[in-house]
Amino acid sequence: MKTLIAGTMLASTMLLTGCVTFPTQESKKVDVIWDEVGVVQNCERLGVVFGSEGHFYDYWLHADKDMVWGTLNQMKIKAAALGADTLYLYQSLNFSSSVTMFGNAYLCDKQEENQTSAE
Repeated sequence: MKTLIAGTMLASTMLLTGCVTFPTQESKKVDVIWDEVGVVQNCERLGVVFGSEGHFYDYWLHADKDMVWGTLNQMKIKAAALGADTLYLYQSLNFSSSVTMFGNAYLCDKQEENQTSAE
């Protein structure tokens, strides 16, 4: 009986855990920057995006680097949905059981810059 209860509790915990967010084709086109204010100086700010991975009940099942990677992927997906090509990160929040980050999404028209420099 104890084995059944322990198995049920373990299965319940595993069902509650989420997977880490993976990048999409669109989000792979979004550059992530921080500490380079000049890069977004001539860009159009499209909005604030945030991402968060991990929960108080499953953080021990995921490595910190995986939660950071998933958080950045969430943010890049949201930035791409806004039409952004650049994500400027704020300083990350301190965390112990999850990772949460905020940033601004920008459209910097890098394609136009690349065409201009190619001419």
